[in-house]
Amino acid sequence: MEKVNYKDADFLAHKIEILVRKQFNNAVEYNAVPVITAAIQELPDDFFPFPLRDGILGTTIVDSAVTVTINSNIHNNSRRYFTYTHELCHVLLDTEYLRSNPGIDVQDDNGLPNASNYSRERRANRFAALSLLPDSVLNAVMMEGKTAIYIHEHQKVSYETLKYRIVDFVQSRFLLPRSLSIKLAEAFTGTEQNARTRASVSGFWNEAEDAAISELSRERIIKKNKDLVLGIVDPLILVDRERKKEIKERNRQSKNVYDMDPGIGIHMLAEYIDDFDISDIDDADFDN
Repeated sequence: MEKVNYKDADFLAHKIEILVRKQFNNAVEYNAVPVITAAIQELPDDFFPFPLRDGILGTTIVDSAVTVTINSNIHNNSRRYFTYTHELCHVLLDTEYLRSNPGIDVQDDNGLPNASNYSRERRANRFAALSLLPDSVLNAVMMEGKTAIYIHEHQKVSYETLKYRIVDFVQSRFLLPRSLSIKLAEAFTGTEQNARTRASVSGFWNEAEDAAISELSRERIIKKNKDLVLGIVDPLILVDRERKKEIKERNRQSKNVYDMDPGIGIHMLAEYIDDFDISDIDDADFDN
């Protein structure tokens, strides 16, 4: 499989972010769609909608001209915006490659960031996700306790793209293992989410962000954030009711515990309980 430079896509996505941020008072209002829509219509030599065959959301063809075609049968707005941005990456980074290697398309009929066709396809998906929901914007909306619905409607991203971005962010910044990152993202974007779940995820995010910018060692950040997220995504780890009461009581008596404010929604954090070592639990235990 061909290796491509993802840093180029990250750099261009950041340039789009800077351009868009100038149009809004704060990151929570961020919406890159107008900028991206204008760019994908202006940068190619030709751009038009067309009813492409099933499974192809968009194509970029380069011969004597650069032509971008978007499937006119896409009725989901967030999917269409993602496809615009995906094809924009091909226009910006892949035109020379496409002259001799035609046929790079969005083959995933969901247009999701997990396409496995080509390295350039995955890079274009990453570019789209980062342009529509940059790290700074994701961090801002999560720190302010915005809901998945708010992010979907204001940043114009699908729930799958939001899930992808959360997983990517918490792995790299909060140093969570992938298995827990996925569970956290699913808890936030899932159809069964409620006010308590949102409060819990928001509480975790604020606690984890404090750890990420503190002078804690990498090992302590990893351990603290594992403990935090386990209290959200797998509350049945401690199933015995009396055991829960015992842990809560011992936490209240300890000098080194997290804030147990019920408004934060973080419960059963047992980092300092002598006979409960979270490091003994293998990531594989949460893959089922």
